[in-house]
Amino acid sequence: MNYFSTNCFKPLLLIIVLTLLVCCSTLAQFTTDTIETQNTLDKESITEDVTQLILGKWEILPNKRSSKGSIMFNQNGTYELNEQLQDGTGVGTKGEYKMNIDKTPVKIDLCLDKCSNPGSEWTTRFGILRVLSNEKLEIRTSPDNNYPSDFSNDTSEEYTMILTKPK
Repeated sequence: MNYFSTNCFKPLLLIIVLTLLVCCSTLAQFTTDTIETQNTLDKESITEDVTQLILGKWEILPNKRSSKGSIMFNQNGTYELNEQLQDGTGVGTKGEYKMNIDKTPVKIDLCLDKCSNPGSEWTTRFGILRVLSNEKLEIRTSPDNNYPSDFSNDTSEEYTMILTKPK
């Protein structure tokens, strides 16, 4: 009995460990492939819809910049933004918008007037966009003429616009 436990146990244990390593490696590769496929499918379904989903009038939820507002995205690539700032001042901007749906997150440029105008890079809000639901979007812009690297945890900060479809 002693011979069996010492001489057979170690090779048997080695076989079990190697089998587990091979199975776990295969499972990990399968899981990674499945996740990448799912992310690709999700991205494709969103990017096909976001260019159409964004169209129409959206209300802007209050944030540290504005107490209320709205933005209209038109089929012809133009927008009109109207806000009431926290101090009560009303402001409005309009122009063209461009979206890059090949980027994650989606990039959006809100240009004052035309995006192709010389110097428009100085008057453009560079932002990132994500779909929170079919009735809710988030756009985060940057104060330094660059695209933000990520969305803020503070959705009330002045560079974040939470947009909702009016009922």
